[in-house]
Amino acid sequence: MIIRYAIAAIALVPMFTGALLLAPCSRNASHFLVRKWNALFLALFAVRTELQFERGPDQLDSGGIIIGLNQQSVLDPTVGYATFDRRVLSLWNIEYALIPFFGWIACALGWVLVRQWPEQARRQLAKAAAYAGSGGLVFISVEGRRSRDGRLSAYKKGPAVLAIQSQAPVHPLYLHGSRACLPYGDWRIRPGRVVMRFLEPVPTKGLTYADRDALTARLRAIAEAEHARQM
Repeated sequence: MIIRYAIAAIALVPMFTGALLLAPCSRNASHFLVRKWNALFLALFAVRTELQFERGPDQLDSGGIIIGLNQQSVLDPTVGYATFDRRVLSLWNIEYALIPFFGWIACALGWVLVRQWPEQARRQLAKAAAYAGSGGLVFISVEGRRSRDGRLSAYKKGPAVLAIQSQAPVHPLYLHGSRACLPYGDWRIRPGRVVMRFLEPVPTKGLTYADRDALTARLRAIAEAEHARQM
């Protein structure tokens, strides 16, 4: 186990350094290197991934807000990078940008960094909404924290507000199996299969700020139904 982590760490430095150097010239090439490192990491620990679409891969072609319905493991971002080949902007708290390599890459790839300052946060969220409304893909998690026991955590309203502001479709995303590979509080990664499943898109065209609670409740119902599935 330690040897596998060591191999991943050794590979990370040249691959992420290359990604950082490439980012000003080609974010696509930078993203490719980041994806390859994440795929290598999962392969070292025999974690297999699968991508599923309820409607089909083309459901994402028009862009929109990808809302993560669950947070099961610290492996989740690695699975996302390794499995999903489209470049997606994500929203991070500003302190994460200081994490060596991972935070630097997020900045280089143009992720949206949010401070705990209302005016700055509003500007950044407006930037993300405009990007999704113009055909890009933005990822945000709707849970307030990673689950300790596998159950769904409380949902935040911010993702619904962002989706309504963009007037772009919501693409609900549910991950099955990551907690079994790396449970909360553990560092030992088990072999296994993780499924990234994009569910039926939810339209937001015509919705207003007043609809944020209803949209959040709809996403929660979708998540609970998917949570009950046996993958």
